[in-house]
This record gives sequence, C-alpha cells and structure tokens, in this order.
Amino acid sequence: MSDEAEDTGGTVWDAPNQQAVGLDPPWVEGTGGSTEGSPTPRTAEGDEEPTLDEMTKAQLLAYAGEHGVDADPSWSKSDIRAAIDEAEG
Repeated sequence: MSDEAEDTGGTVWDAPNQQAVGLDPPWVEGTGGSTEGSPTPRTAEGDEEPTLDEMTKAQLLAYAGEHGVDADPSWSKSDIRAAIDEAEG
C-alpha cells in the first residue's frame, strides 16, 4: 500500500454518508439540528407538550425554572424530577 493520498478527482466528501444517499450535509440549514438545545419530544398526537417523564434533562431544568422550582444543572434527571414533584406535591 502506498503512503500517498488517493486522488479523489477533485471531489471532497465532507459528509460521505449523507452525500452517498443524496441527502444534504448536516451543516445545511434545517438538517443539522438545533444549537439552542434539545428538540422538544412530541407525543403521539404531535402537538401536545411532552409529559415530565418524556422531557430531557434540559427540558426538566427549564420547566423547573419556569415554575419556581430550585433545581441545579449538576443534579441527575431523577433528582430534578423529584424536586418538581415535591414542589408541585
């Protein structure tokens, strides 16, 4: 095997998996996700807010903050949920 790089004929594959199947690469708007945090999970109905059990840790922290519940980002998801349950109890 040669130590020289293989000539690709000028084609640069920045996202080979997406390009191989004809999809836009992840940096194209709308296909790479959000930089503002996790997307909101949807229920089977599609437009309802997720339940506390369906929420991510980031969503639980946001929910706690919106509802005046003291929760620390270093806590586990179950600890945050317990604090919410206790406050709403």
